[in-house]
Amino acid sequence: MPSFLKNKRTREEVLTPDEALVKLEHFCAYRERCPQEVRRKLAELGMHGETAEQIYQVLESDGFFNEVRFAEAYAGGKFRINQWGRVRIRLELQQRAIAPAVVRQALAAIDESEYLQTLQQLLEKKRQQIGAEAGPQDRAKIAAALIRSGFEPELVFRYL
Repeated sequence: MPSFLKNKRTREEVLTPDEALVKLEHFCAYRERCPQEVRRKLAELGMHGETAEQIYQVLESDGFFNEVRFAEAYAGGKFRINQWGRVRIRLELQQRAIAPAVVRQALAAIDESEYLQTLQQLLEKKRQQIGAEAGPQDRAKIAAALIRSGFEPELVFRYL
């Protein structure tokens, strides 16, 4: 057997709770994680029941993950880097089982003037791609693209 395979655990070997805790600490320290991701990783590592709940509580109390911190980092990052609108960010956070109050708080942390400026920049970029002879069909395409990006339809049509 090659030496690089000797150190790998086989799927049948079960981690001790302490080993799982260390792995999850690294998992959470790598980037912000939501509670759902932490629970999923616990299950992947073979931790279930009371043991999993104890590890989860230790990680939470030690600040390795925090729902509010995750939601604000996620919303800010997706807005600034991916240029997503609030609608899409809200849906993504809801899929990650983030509490509605926390979602509202994270969306409120997005600067309104920066949000509108980003919408206008995306609108101009789409207009330039289409050209000077933008007809009603082209306006509909621009609107659809911005709405798919998660911007509110009423805002898109106001600026279009």
